[in-house]
Amino acid sequence: MNGTEDFLESPESGRRRNRPPRRRAGGFIKHFILMLLMGVVFLIACLVIVDMTNSGGKIKEALIGMLGGERDEPKALEPETKIVEKVVEVPVEKVVEKVVEKIVEVEVTPPMPSGYVGWKKIDTAELWSEIPVKTEVITTQGETAVKEREEDDSYGIEMRINLTIPKPNQSEEELAEINPHLPKILNDFSGLVNAAEVSPFFHHLYELKTARIQQNVTRFDRILSRHNLYDCETVLQIKHPDTGEKVLMVQGEMDVVSDGSDGDRWPELDDYISMSQYYQPFTSYGWSKRSNTPNPLLARWEEKLKEYEDRFAIKGLSIEENRFLREKIEEYKAGIADMKGRSFLIAEADPFFVLPLSFLGRKDENEFGPGIGDYGVIIYEDGVYPVIAGDAGPSWKFGEASLRVARHLNEKASPYNRPVSDLKVTYLIFPGSADENRGPPDLEAWHQKCSELLEGIGGLSADYSLHQWEDLIAKRLEEIEAKKAAEAEAEAAAENAENEESETPESETSEETGDDAQ
Repeated sequence: MNGTEDFLESPESGRRRNRPPRRRAGGFIKHFILMLLMGVVFLIACLVIVDMTNSGGKIKEALIGMLGGERDEPKALEPETKIVEKVVEVPVEKVVEKVVEKIVEVEVTPPMPSGYVGWKKIDTAELWSEIPVKTEVITTQGETAVKEREEDDSYGIEMRINLTIPKPNQSEEELAEINPHLPKILNDFSGLVNAAEVSPFFHHLYELKTARIQQNVTRFDRILSRHNLYDCETVLQIKHPDTGEKVLMVQGEMDVVSDGSDGDRWPELDDYISMSQYYQPFTSYGWSKRSNTPNPLLARWEEKLKEYEDRFAIKGLSIEENRFLREKIEEYKAGIADMKGRSFLIAEADPFFVLPLSFLGRKDENEFGPGIGDYGVIIYEDGVYPVIAGDAGPSWKFGEASLRVARHLNEKASPYNRPVSDLKVTYLIFPGSADENRGPPDLEAWHQKCSELLEGIGGLSADYSLHQWEDLIAKRLEEIEAKKAAEAEAEAAAENAENEESETPESETSEETGDDAQ
């Protein structure tokens, strides 16, 4: 039997056969839900594909075309906005560790010698006094230490000083090179230099310098400096061929002396001057006091003398200290007696120069020997200045003048600062020209005397003149008197004003009393 027959078979006949199983009621719904889910998944997949391929517009146009609609005309392309990503670099400090290789020299210790090793070494240096020093150490093999300790020559220092003594300058040309004004200032400069002879004072001066160096050769702190060794260019003694006037011509430098005091003329002394390291209240040139005004340093010296005497009275002091105190007591007693009876030049006010002690007391030996009180003239550049030999200085040194002269040549001069370091100062000293009677400086008389002495050696040329010093002490006294007069006048005016004020109330009171009485 085929299928058709089976289908048309009557039920009855089918009872004899096995019936097929019935389908369950919910099968259709399950298939429908499954198909719906599959459709949704397919739709989502299509949308994803469209979105990823940007083909939505094309599909839309295709569908419109299939349905018979009109397609939209393509729109003009709009410029696409570009999104630019801006990256900003922020600097970040980066710490870099730098490794530097340092080469350290390691001193290699030399091996110890197996026997005696000779030694010779030379060192050079320069002292504060501008003196070059060369030292040499030499060793030799000797005996044992026990024996060499007893030998004086086994360990010693040999010192040799190489000292060159300068020759005196006698050249007219060379002296003119030092100061070109000299031949122009002195009318007979050429004749004076040609007639000059080197003075023994020059050789004696350098002899004393050499001796001082020898004495202090082991005291480098006291040895003569190069500057003070070569401080004198020449010393010429000249006699004018026509007048016979004698003059000692010295070419050198200029240091400063700040000594001297006089209660009669200057009762108040500048502490800056009097307290300087090298100050002394005396000068070699002095005269009897003319008033009862005490020396401005007298009280200070008396106080210092008492300190020395009180110290000396203490028992048990050493021999050295007792000797020192005894010398100081004698020095101060003599100085106090001198200040009570004499007056002296004042370096701050009086123009004078200093003679070395080695130049003094030689008049019997040399007719050109100068003395304290002799007149002189200082020439520096184009200036000519009258002065007097007012003080004595170290025997081995030449070239000092008072603070008054020094400040005139160089305003920066002080007790600690020399005005002229080079050998450009000419000193003309007229031996035997001192006045018989000494007294307070008379600057006009000094000027007149020096003018006459200059005429005796040919005089000054017309283009130059002798400087006239102003009397600072007289000027100061005038200022003091003027100040006193002004103070007295002011005091009198104040007193008159006070009297007028005191009289006015009395008159007004009397008038008021009269009015009341009426």
